[in-house]
Formats: sequence, C-alpha cells, structure tokens
Amino acid sequence: MSERVEKRDTELAQRSEELSSEQKRIHEKTDKLANLRGVSFLALALFLVLYLADGRKWWYLAGAGVALVVFVIFVIRHGRLRYEENRLDVLIGIHDQYIARTKHDFSAFSDDGTDLSPKEHPYSGDLDLFGARSLFSLISVAHTAYGRKQLRDWLLYASSEDQDIRDIRARQEAVKELSGRLSLVEELETSTKMNVKKRGSPTALLSYISSENTSPGKSLIVLRIVISVFLWVSLVTAFIIGGYAFFAPLVFLALQMAVMAWTYKSNAVVFELVEKFYPELSANANIFASLENVEVEAPYLQEIKKQIYGDKESDGERQAASNQLKTLYRICLLIQTRMQPLLYFLLNLVMPFDELCLSLLEKWRQASGSKIPSKLLAIGKWEALMSLSTLHTIYPDGCVPEIFDSDEPFFRAKEAGHPLIPEDKLVRNDFSLEKGCAMITGSNMSGKTTLLRTVGINLVLAYAGATCPCSVLELSIMNLGASMRIGDNLGEGVSTFYAELIKISRIVEMARKGRPLLFLIDEIFRGTNSKDRTDGAWTVLKQLHKPTIIGMMSTHDYELCKMNDGKEVDLVYYHFSEYFDNDGLHFDYKLKDGMSTETNAKYLMRMVGIFD
Repeated sequence: MSERVEKRDTELAQRSEELSSEQKRIHEKTDKLANLRGVSFLALALFLVLYLADGRKWWYLAGAGVALVVFVIFVIRHGRLRYEENRLDVLIGIHDQYIARTKHDFSAFSDDGTDLSPKEHPYSGDLDLFGARSLFSLISVAHTAYGRKQLRDWLLYASSEDQDIRDIRARQEAVKELSGRLSLVEELETSTKMNVKKRGSPTALLSYISSENTSPGKSLIVLRIVISVFLWVSLVTAFIIGGYAFFAPLVFLALQMAVMAWTYKSNAVVFELVEKFYPELSANANIFASLENVEVEAPYLQEIKKQIYGDKESDGERQAASNQLKTLYRICLLIQTRMQPLLYFLLNLVMPFDELCLSLLEKWRQASGSKIPSKLLAIGKWEALMSLSTLHTIYPDGCVPEIFDSDEPFFRAKEAGHPLIPEDKLVRNDFSLEKGCAMITGSNMSGKTTLLRTVGINLVLAYAGATCPCSVLELSIMNLGASMRIGDNLGEGVSTFYAELIKISRIVEMARKGRPLLFLIDEIFRGTNSKDRTDGAWTVLKQLHKPTIIGMMSTHDYELCKMNDGKEVDLVYYHFSEYFDNDGLHFDYKLKDGMSTETNAKYLMRMVGIFD
C-alpha cells in the first residue's frame, strides 16, 4: 500500500470519527431539548389548571404565558436540531459511500445510470460506462437530472466531433480543485440529495417558463377592477341606504361570477402548472444557495458560480438564482390561498385575485424566467465535476492526464489500471501506441480484453477531465470506437455475427471521416469460420491503416498475425501468458512484447469436465 493510499484511508477514517462524534452530540442535544420541551408543556398545562382551579389569579396566567413562550422556543430549536440531525445522517451516508468506492463495493450505490445508456453508441456498452457495476455507478454523486445528464455527456465526449482541448483542460483544473476538498464536495452532495426527490427534473417549472404569455389582458384587468370597485361601493351604499339599494351589489356580484366563469378554464392551465412545480421551488432554491456561497479558484468553477449567482443588474443587485426562486416561491404561496374552492370563490368575488396572481407570475417570468434554465444546467455541471473528482479518492496514486492537440494520434501510459477493478486485485501495465495497430494475443482469460478496456476507459476519463489510475498518461485528441461486447437480438432477427458486423462497420465509417481515431476490437469475427474470420479481419485492418488512426485488436487467430509478412500494415505485437504448477493454471496479467504461441483451451475444458 502506497503512502497516498494510507493517507487517504487515515483521512477517511478520521472524518468518519468526527462525523460520528458530531452525530452523537446532536443526538444528545436533541434528546435533552425534547425533554425540556415536554417539561415546559407540562408547566403550561399546570399553570392553566391552577388558573382555572384557584380563582383565576393573574400570576398563574402570567406563568402560563411564560411557559408557552419557553415551549415555543424549545419547539423551534428542537425542529432545527432535528433538521441538523437529518442532515448529518445523510452526510454520514454519503461519506460511507466514498469509503465504499475505495473498496469497489457496488452494493452501496443505488444509481447505475441504466436509463442514461445510449443505444448503438461507439463504445459505451463495450466499456461498462452505464449499468450494473459500471463507471457511472462507481463515481456518480449527481442527484439532479441535469447533473446525471451532464456526467453522461462528458463520459461520451470521446465520441464527439466537437472535442475541444481547452474544455478538457478547464474541467481538469476544476476537478483537481474539488478533488482536494472532499469535505466541501460531501456537504454539497448532502444539499442536493436532501432537496431532490427521485432524481426528478423540474419539467413543470420549465414548461411554465417556456409557455406563452400568461398575463391577463389589460382590458380584462380593468373590467375586473371596475366591477370590484362598483361592488364595494354598492355594498357600502346599500348598508347606508337600505331597501332596494341591495339589488345593485347583487347585479355586480352576478357580473363578477360571470367573468370568473369565463376566465376559469384558461386561468386553471397556469395554476395547475404552478401546483406541480411549487413544491420543488424551495428545494431548488436551497441547492442554488449552497453553491452560491462556495469560494472557488478554478476559472471553470468561477464561471459556473457566476452563471448561478448572476451579474450585477442595472439596479445594482445581483440576480442570484436562489433569490429568483424564492421570489417565485412567495408568489406561489399567495396562489396557494386560492386552491381551496371556498377561498377561491370569496377572494375572486371581492377582488380580481386571479388576475393579480397571474400578473405577478408573468412579471417574474419576464424578469427571471429566461435565466433559470441555464442556471439549472450550471448545477448539472457542478454535480458532474464533483462526480469526476471521486476518482482522486478512489485512486490517490492516479495522475492527471496530459492531453495534446495533435493530428497524429498516440496513447502512452505507465502503470495503467482499470478503474472498475479493486486495488487489491488490480494488475497495472505499461502500454504505448503511436501508430498502426497493436495486436494482442494470448490464451483465454489471460487479460487481453481487460487491457483493451483499460485503454478505452482511461481515455474516456481523460477527456471527461478526471484523474486516471495510471502513474503517467499522455494522449492526443481522438475519437474512440469499440467492438468488444457483442450481443444478439433474436426479437429483431439479429445474430451475434451480424451484430458484430454492424459495430465493425461503425468503426470503419468513423475512420472515413478523417478525424483521429482509436479503435478497440476484441476477438474480431468470432462468430464465423476461421478462413472468413481471417480474411475479414485482414480487410478491416487494411481499411483502418491510416496515419490518423491507431488501434488495438485482440485475437486467438495466429494465422491473422502471420498475414503481415509484406508489412502492408503497421503492426506491433504484445501478448499475455500463463503458467501451470501443481495448483493448476495461473495468470500474471502482465503485458509482454511479441506474439503468443500458447493455448489453454483444452486445459480449461478439462477443468470443467469436458475432457477427462
């Protein structure tokens, strides 16, 4: 175990002890306040009984008043402590998940991103980016829909045709800062987890923001005001004069009810939307507030914070997202009063209440609505960056990749490991490829496929901006295409072989676009006969033999390896090997130069009882 790993484990253990001590202190304080609250309530009850039973003396009533004040104070303080107690419980759970990440205990993570997995993607399914025991499951600390989607987009960045090295470096710097501030990241995740339910997206709020003008027409507002004024005037007059004067307010009441009936359906559409997004406003405002108060240095983090906090407006006040949502929340509180049928009827009879609410909503929408979607996206970026920073905790010995903007693709790694393999089982390898294709040979289960996935997933992490489990990683900007995990689809009449053909053709199509490309192909054309497999594989290799393309291909087909006698393709050979002893078959999973000539298929078949 390295010094950095020991330091990480020590720091995680110390923080666990600190959080447990704080939790114990809060529990004790909560229990004490609960007892005091009970005592103050009993005192209140006693003073009231004495007041009623002993001549209604004023000092008993005064004592009851004091007891009531004390009881209310204890109730408020107890409520705050219960909130802090709940916050600590969530925070401890989040910290325990970080410890689980260092042990690759996937049972601790409930979100595996299965719903985010794209279909027919150049490498997502091949590299286990989403789904059970996936990279997303291991590193995601995102709880908003925007954060989960942003993390997905950055993990798929290696397939983008708009790759920008400046964006990658900006993310690297931001992730590096967050990686050194684990306590802050845990606190921020606590805020999002406590305030977001079911990883939902504020679709109702966004629907309202993007809707057409919901403000009532000026003529309608004037009409409602005129009717309301005449209604009140006629009511006052009727009470003064009496008699037939009471017919006048009845006329205006009828007019008011007619206008209410006419506008009810159109107004209800907006108010139904409000009813849907109203419960989320306070939670989202809390998330914004937690991010607005963070001090950061990385330019990308400052940019995100500025996006959330806002620039100075003409009135000299910043339009912070939390303030904007709190303003909307107060308007919605006003609207809630008309949700009861009786209150709706009374409020709108005596005044243009619905029109007032709609006007306030539209004023907010015009002033702040257009800014909210981008601010929600900013939360997503922050959560995705926090997720990427978890790699530093999992692999404190890892490196920040050095990425070059080069037309000639290359990949150079020292002590590269696969991030989904626990440290105590991880075997690291050096690997370098600067042109052509690396042909990886070796026996079954020797480590060929794992090496291909190690290269691919480290490239994905590098472009996302994360720390990689390597001591050194240098690579250029390029797209990534893979054909490794092949599955049939009998429902659609797709065989395994045809499914592989589709994936290989996708890689060839990517190669034709002329962009730098790294391809990873595992056991090419395994679903057909040996001659067709060899001929087909050789044809693919020749099509992918371009200055802008490098790749890796694993194979058991030694005839394929012998087809390059004329040096038509730049090939370099590596292999894995195994050894036998009295205890059976053993693999060292170490990459070696040259081509393998060994096979263990018959031995493995004998192990499972096929051969005697």
